Amino acid sequence: MLTVCWLVFLLALALRAGWGIWRIAHAPDLMTLEFPDEQQYWRMASSLAQGEGLRDEFGFRATRMPLYPGMLSFFTQVPSGILLAKMMHWIIGAGAAVLVVRLGGKLFSSTVGLVAGVLVACDPFLIFFSSLLLTETLFFFVLIALYLTQHAWVTSERVDAKWHHWLGVGAVSAVCVYVRESSLGLVVLLLLWLVVCAKSRWRSIGGVAIVMLVLIVSLIPWAARNSRVAGEWCWLTHRAGISLYDGVGPQADGSGDLGDVQMMPEVRGLDEAAWNRWFMAASWDAMRQDPARIVRLAGVKWLRLWNPLPNVETYQSPAVRTVSAVWTIPIYGLALVGAFRLSRIRVGGGWRLTVWLLIPAIYISGVHSLFVGSVRYRLPAMPFLELLAAWMLVTMWERRKKSRNALS
Repeated sequence: MLTVCWLVFLLALALRAGWGIWRIAHAPDLMTLEFPDEQQYWRMASSLAQGEGLRDEFGFRATRMPLYPGMLSFFTQVPSGILLAKMMHWIIGAGAAVLVVRLGGKLFSSTVGLVAGVLVACDPFLIFFSSLLLTETLFFFVLIALYLTQHAWVTSERVDAKWHHWLGVGAVSAVCVYVRESSLGLVVLLLLWLVVCAKSRWRSIGGVAIVMLVLIVSLIPWAARNSRVAGEWCWLTHRAGISLYDGVGPQADGSGDLGDVQMMPEVRGLDEAAWNRWFMAASWDAMRQDPARIVRLAGVKWLRLWNPLPNVETYQSPAVRTVSAVWTIPIYGLALVGAFRLSRIRVGGGWRLTVWLLIPAIYISGVHSLFVGSVRYRLPAMPFLELLAAWMLVTMWERRKKSRNALS
């Protein structure tokens, strides 16, 4: 298994580094950052490294969770720091493929783990985003790690872990939230599913209570810091309002464009807490005034979220579209068939395992029925869909092999 993990790691790293180096070689500048969120993360990381604290382009202090900008801050003060930061992403993305090998081996078999790891290693969208300074690569790495801390309880129907095991789950859950605040609901949903799967309800509820306590305690320093620097106790960030408005406001079309939104006259001069409240109130007003439009937008967002082709106009060449479709459509098909077949297996709790692996896709689809839809937001769900696809591939291969043996 160790040799397999190394091989998958090297494959994933070679693909990510190869793509990243090709992009850098064709970029006008080594320090080029293509997307606005990348530029914002780098600006906040630079501010942190210079001793000015976490600040965005407006001077706001609590618009992003601190873990990812904190990591980037180590690279902002060194030559070619952006290149080194991208190298870190390549390594983290390759490590995620290895974690999938481990998870697949524990849930199904070493063969399924290997196939799933190779699928994650070769996923063109995961490869593409590994060279962008965004939270996606780090987040799905941590999310897979969270799944590894929980797998035994879902597959065995038993929750008999000691208190320190629950502390570990709580610690990884806290890391998820500190990377991306929207993962809080996903973490809670996964914990509730552990309670549903467990035969010992009270023991599982006690364990989940420990996890939630760890999560709350871990967020207290961040919330207190926000109270000190932003003037208001804030457990997560002040970004929810503008993000929701971007998805449901009168200008919303399913895609995201904060350029004009964040410069609206109505919010000029507001502090960040008031800024967040204004956008949140305006978002709810928009949803109440025309709920039918919100439902129609949800369909547009889902199409963008699960689009097998890139949404960005600059990535619409025939080659890119072909690679994207040839890869993504079979993965979707295999994952859907695999989920259906696995859910019908009674021995080993196939339905519990199926739902557990689909929770990220279900949660992300729900969240982005309101927030903007983009291919990048589905990435954390893809390793788990690729696990289902890998299980289906191996199952088909084994059945074909048995049929050949029966005929010979």
